[in-house]
Amino acid sequence: MSSWLKGGIMALGAACVLLLAGAFPLLGAPEVYRSGAMLLLGVITIILCLAGGWRLAVGSRGQLIFGLVFLFFTVTGLCMLGQYGAKALEYARIGGPMWAGAVGMACVALTGVVFMAVFGFLCYRVMNQRILWLAGLHWAVALLGIGAFVDAACEIRVPVTLPADARTELTELVLDDGRTLPLEFRLRVDDFVVQHYDDATYSLYTFENGRPGPMQPVERRGDTLHLGNESWPLSALKNAPGMPHPFLMIPGQPMRVLVQNPATVRDYCARIVAFTDHRGRPETHKAELRVNSPFACKDWRFTLSSYRREGPHTEVLMQARRAPGRFAALCGMVGIIICTAVWCWWRKEETQP
Repeated sequence: MSSWLKGGIMALGAACVLLLAGAFPLLGAPEVYRSGAMLLLGVITIILCLAGGWRLAVGSRGQLIFGLVFLFFTVTGLCMLGQYGAKALEYARIGGPMWAGAVGMACVALTGVVFMAVFGFLCYRVMNQRILWLAGLHWAVALLGIGAFVDAACEIRVPVTLPADARTELTELVLDDGRTLPLEFRLRVDDFVVQHYDDATYSLYTFENGRPGPMQPVERRGDTLHLGNESWPLSALKNAPGMPHPFLMIPGQPMRVLVQNPATVRDYCARIVAFTDHRGRPETHKAELRVNSPFACKDWRFTLSSYRREGPHTEVLMQARRAPGRFAALCGMVGIIICTAVWCWWRKEETQP
């Protein structure tokens, strides 16, 4: 085992120990990820990976460089096929005048197929040695580390609260130190939709001396609510301003109220609109922001965190993030996956006795 390999294994082992220390469920400290020791180990690992890839590709370094470039354009074609193909299907489902947009998106998706075919073939012909994929794996790890370092130094995360009133627009962000960071676009939440499971329960409250007494659970049978010998149609429950859930006032003495308890939330999304420009031409982008579906605009990504009710209004809680190293990190992740798979499944070269 060479000294380079020994040093690399030691650095990776130490990094794994620090990662485990930060993620340990009982005594973990996430601050470990940004500690000086972690940053130093990251620098050492990046240097060792770059040097290791360079040494592994001795005699074929030009092939390695061109092969990785061809691999990048092959993956770009795959992304074009997925993104524009999905848009073509979306526009086709709308129909009408959107068929022209569907045809245009389909043409761009076919361009992605051409990219995959041409650059995939070139990558296969250039990266014709198993050792080159192992060298590419080393450089992909280094690229991932470089992207993580750029994010650690330049990333900005800002919590954002925006009412879903179709009027209030977000034009700047307030940082932790009180400084304001202007955006190059305007963001607005037009509507907020919450979907529930059909598992709502119902309760009956009896008012005594102006105060609600003990709660009595009410059984639901189809479209009717039952409590003892009494029953009420489910459609009798109505909404009213200031009441978050449907209810029914039952006449008589003492006064009673039948209330629908909140059902389990199944899904929620914010319908947002971004007003921006492209090459001096104004553009409007509409999207549905969900928990696992962020919205990106002008190097910013908005992630839906939660929501809260403030009287009749809904406030949407989001996180705005600008990560300049994200693209490099994603390229590194994809490179690690592809290079590892090809290196493992590539037919081993037969050695001469």
